[in-house]
Amino acid sequence: MYGVKEQIIPVFQMENQTSAENPSISSMLMMFNWIEYLVFSLMLGLSALIGVYYGCYKGNQNTVSEYMQGGKKMGIFPITMSLIASHVSGITLLGVPAEIYRYGTQYYAIVFCIISVTAFILLFYLPVFFKLQLNSPYEYLERRFSYNVRVLASFAFSISLILYIPVVIYVPALAFNQVTGMSVHTITPIVCLVCIFYTTLGGLKAVVWSDALQSVFTFGSVLIIIAIGCSVVGGPSEVFRINNEGHRLEVFNMDTNPFARNTFWTITIGMSLQWIAHLAIHPGAIQRFIAVPTYRDAQKVTLWVAVGLALVKSASVFTGLLVYSKYHDCDPIAIQVVNKPGQILPYYVMDIAGRYPGITGVFISGVVSAALSTMSASLNTVAGTIYEDFVLLCFKNRHSDAVASFIMKCIVLILGAICVALVLVVEKLGGILQMAISLSGVTNGALAFVFSFGMFYPWANAKGAMAGLVASLLGTAWIVSGAQAVIADGRMKFPGKINIR
Repeated sequence: MYGVKEQIIPVFQMENQTSAENPSISSMLMMFNWIEYLVFSLMLGLSALIGVYYGCYKGNQNTVSEYMQGGKKMGIFPITMSLIASHVSGITLLGVPAEIYRYGTQYYAIVFCIISVTAFILLFYLPVFFKLQLNSPYEYLERRFSYNVRVLASFAFSISLILYIPVVIYVPALAFNQVTGMSVHTITPIVCLVCIFYTTLGGLKAVVWSDALQSVFTFGSVLIIIAIGCSVVGGPSEVFRINNEGHRLEVFNMDTNPFARNTFWTITIGMSLQWIAHLAIHPGAIQRFIAVPTYRDAQKVTLWVAVGLALVKSASVFTGLLVYSKYHDCDPIAIQVVNKPGQILPYYVMDIAGRYPGITGVFISGVVSAALSTMSASLNTVAGTIYEDFVLLCFKNRHSDAVASFIMKCIVLILGAICVALVLVVEKLGGILQMAISLSGVTNGALAFVFSFGMFYPWANAKGAMAGLVASLLGTAWIVSGAQAVIADGRMKFPGKINIR
């Protein structure tokens, strides 16, 4: 640990540097010029046009099958890119580098989770759901256990996703605020309106193809920043050298203390349950798995998604190492040049790439694209879930396809408005990555349990499923809500590994 006196030196060093070497916030805002706005507007405009194309000119989105599953004739490439993009939000692009910058690379153990969970999906979960071809996977719980288990699980999932979406929205708004000075409360409604527009109008096909388009911006921005960052520091070897000296390189921390922030065990065990919930039983993932024509296609999608997610996580972790290699002797968070950890990467991008016109625009477009893809997929998924598991259960007869499609579009509009309002709550909470994982953790373990309980234990009954589901939901909700309240009050802090020298 270093005292206050040691922290004073970098402040004067920063103030004495030229603006080209270490630009101030005001000069950074000037760098986001009309070229950057043009790139950003192009991404939003193309996403909206995809919704118009599929909603008005291509296909019939007024049927349940078309709106929720793309007519079950989607190709492997767009479905794969959509699944990757919908699971790579701004939380990954901004939260993971900030996590690595402050706490080291222990988070990278998540790659082991992706490999093991993919094997579980291929062996156990995918064969069941692809054979059933259900509009809602929670119908499985009704067939296996009871109507009450289905409703409770579906309700828990829907609430969880509604609480998760505002976090996804807040992340790019925070980045946009960092580089433009525009208020979070201004940019949030604009971005959300575009997302709600093409999701409502175009259904799954618009969501999938807009995800594929947005992934180009997302992955392209990451690769460009890595290339520029390596050239600034002096190459990958120099990046690893600096991080090694700063004690950042850590993957196999075998500490068994359950209260430690990151260890090999907390990451691999905790995130395995997280990824089972995200990929094996998540309605959005299953919706895409059964949108391809054949089971073999679904298997290929699963494998390619695992490869894509592992590469994206690797790139995000390396980006965090790049940021530390740049600021290892002058922490922008400690000297309050950056207000929130989630803003460290936008600050870094403006610092190293501000001199290249359009690069910052590509980066911000990539971050916003990642959020749009996750939000659109989530809204499409939760609308279908609410319709299948709640609206339909209130009526004895099914609606016509046109009425069903209209109801789901109305649900998307209502939920989108709620999520925008909840951003006001999210900005009061703690770190991005930890907050997102904590909120989703309330339901992930419970839902992973109840589905696995039904598949792996033939003697399991409805009473056991309901008891386990309720106990898990109440227990984790109590733990997570209490922890977030304490963090928001500033009574719980996690000391990082930042070394100001």
